[in-house]
Amino acid sequence: MKKIIAAVLLLAPASAGAKGFELMGKLDLFGGQYFFEGQSGAVNGYGVLDAQLAKSYSASSGFYASLRSVYTGFKQVNELSGGGTLFQQSLDNTLGAKWIKRYEGGYSLKPRLGVKNQLFRETKDEKWSQGLYDFMRYEAGLTLERKTRLGLSTPWIYQLSWDVYYTRYTRFKSLASEYGAELSAPNPGTRILDTVTNQLAYASEFDLPNFVKADLFAAVSLIGYQDQKVINSDGKYLSSKRSDSYQALNLGVSKRYNDIDALGRIRPVLGVSLGLANLMSNQNHLDTDPKHLKYVRAFYDYTEARLAPSAQFTFISPGLVLRTTYEFAVRGYSDRLAQKSDGAYTSKKLAQYSNSFNAEASYPIAASLDAKLQGNWSASRSNNRYEQVYRYSYNSSMYFAGLEWRF
Repeated sequence: MKKIIAAVLLLAPASAGAKGFELMGKLDLFGGQYFFEGQSGAVNGYGVLDAQLAKSYSASSGFYASLRSVYTGFKQVNELSGGGTLFQQSLDNTLGAKWIKRYEGGYSLKPRLGVKNQLFRETKDEKWSQGLYDFMRYEAGLTLERKTRLGLSTPWIYQLSWDVYYTRYTRFKSLASEYGAELSAPNPGTRILDTVTNQLAYASEFDLPNFVKADLFAAVSLIGYQDQKVINSDGKYLSSKRSDSYQALNLGVSKRYNDIDALGRIRPVLGVSLGLANLMSNQNHLDTDPKHLKYVRAFYDYTEARLAPSAQFTFISPGLVLRTTYEFAVRGYSDRLAQKSDGAYTSKKLAQYSNSFNAEASYPIAASLDAKLQGNWSASRSNNRYEQVYRYSYNSSMYFAGLEWRF
C-alpha cells in the first residue's frame, strides 16, 4: 500500500501546479473474508487505485498518463507457468503513458509506453519482493483508431494495434541450469520464464439501434521464451527455444431495456459475452519420475471457450446499482494427459471446467462516494487428480464491503 500512497502524492501536485492538467480516477477500499477449499481465512483487505492524468495541448492532440494499483489479500490461483499456482496475497502496480494525435476523418494515432510490476506471496511469512514468481513487464504499443458510422445511425469505433511486452521474472532461475554442469545433467536454460511477446489486435465497438451495444476483440500473440530450450523424447535440450502462439476471440452484446415502473423505476441492462482461445507451443514435457516415466508432446497446447451472461439493474430514484455475472469456461488440452492421484498417467486428455458467479451492489452515500458490497463464488474441476505441481480442482468464495471514492 505504500506504493499506492506514493503514487497519489506524485500525481496530486502535478494536477495542482501544471495548468491544463486534469487528475481523475477512483479508489476502492474493502474489507472482507475468503473461503478456500472449505477453510475460512482471516479478515483481510482488497484495494484498487485507478488514476489518470490528462492534458489537452490542442483540439487534435493530448497526453494521458495512467496508474493502476491492486492489492489482493485473499487466496487465489493464478496461472503463470503452465498451470494454476496458489498464492496468499498479491500486489499489482501498472504505470502507463499515452500520446493521442487526431486527424481528419475520425482517425487517431496513439503510441504508448508502460511498465507493470506484480508481486506474489506464496506463504504468509514470505516478504514482499521476495516471491519466486514476482515479475516486471515493460510495454510499448501503437494503436490506430477510427471513429465513424456504419450507415447513418450506428456509431462505430474500431482499432488496430501492435503491442510489444518484455516480461522478466526477477527471482525465478532454473536450478537445473545452476547445477546441471556439475551433475552432468542437461541444461534447460537459466531464466526459463522470461518472454518477449508481439501482439496484433483488432477491436470494434458498435452503438446499435434500440440501446444495443456490441463489441468484438481478436488478437494473435507470438510469445518467444528467451532462455527456455525445447526438450525432446531423449531428455535432451535442443538449441531451439520455446515459442508459443496464442489466439483469442471475444464477442459481446448488451441491451438496455425499457424502464420498469416499480420502486421509483428500475433500468435493466442484460448482456452476454463469448470468448474463444487457443494456445500452440513447440515445447514438450518429459516426466523423469521412474514411477511414471512419460514423454508428452505439445504439453502446453489447449483450446478454451468461455460464456458469460450478465445483468445490471439501476434503481433510478435511490441510485442503487446491482450487477451480477456468471461465467462458465472449459479448457481441453490437446496432448497433456490426465493423471491419477499417485501420478500414474491415464489415456484421457486433461480437461478443466470452471464456474464463477459474481454479485455487486453499489449505493451513493455522498457526492463522489459510494458504499459497495461484493461477493464471489468460483469452482474449478478437472479429470486430473495429481496436483503436486499445479492446482486444477478447487473451490473458493469471498465477500467484501467497503467504499469507492471518485475524484
